[in-house]
Amino acid sequence: MRILLASAALVATITLAFPVVAAIAAPAKAPFGCDARAGQTCYFLIFYQGGRGRVVILPAGMKELIPEVVVGRDSYCVGLSRSPSYTCTRKVINATYNN
Repeated sequence: MRILLASAALVATITLAFPVVAAIAAPAKAPFGCDARAGQTCYFLIFYQGGRGRVVILPAGMKELIPEVVVGRDSYCVGLSRSPSYTCTRKVINATYNN
């Protein structure tokens, strides 16, 4: 009887935890913004899993939700007035604000 209850509890835990893991890895929109001075431009180089990259250009003061990123997994670099190199120091994309 104890084994049956323990097995049922384990199955219930796994079943409840799985949708949370799937939701974390799902593509979403992440907030990016350029905090540079007026007249300057921010170049964001976004790195996706699998080696794919994308450049997003935002003028000073602009904020934008960038689609198709996985928060906590994908990363980015930012350059002022030019695109950063692929050897830049990467930051992991977060759900609150990326600048």
